[in-house]
Amino acid sequence: MACNERGMALINVVLILSVLLAMAHVLAEKVWQSTRQTADANHREQVFWAAQAGIEAARQQLSADYAGSGGWQTLLAGGTTRAYPTTPAWLTEINGVEVEIYLRDNPDGDDDMRHDNDLKVFVLARARGRVGVEAMVESLCGFSVPENGEDVRSGWTANELADQPVATYGIYD
Repeated sequence: MACNERGMALINVVLILSVLLAMAHVLAEKVWQSTRQTADANHREQVFWAAQAGIEAARQQLSADYAGSGGWQTLLAGGTTRAYPTTPAWLTEINGVEVEIYLRDNPDGDDDMRHDNDLKVFVLARARGRVGVEAMVESLCGFSVPENGEDVRSGWTANELADQPVATYGIYD
């Protein structure tokens, strides 16, 4: 009878070790999955903030390029009423994330999407990260209009306007 009990003890130890190893594997899998989800969330957030920074970079570029682009006409060449052109106006890299900047004129009453007459344009920043992560941020950007209602272009040369900061407005379109 003592001989049979020794075999049972060995089987019990093997079973207990198997259960403990299975539990350790499940726990390790959960920790790995949680770590991966956190890293993915951080990457999505990084891509979103890169798109936001793309808008800020576009504001600076719009201000600097105003005089040289004929009042942004060369940048608005491919825009349509409600759609952005298929090719970006320019590319920029922010913290290792490539950001595409697209421009289109806002509906400013002239029915010509290739010509801006109110010093405001829509800017779309599309940032693409790894494994299909993408973020798009759209903003209405332009030069501030004087509060007295006069035409902002009157009395300003293109070079003087280019020295002014480009502001961001709320989108009501």
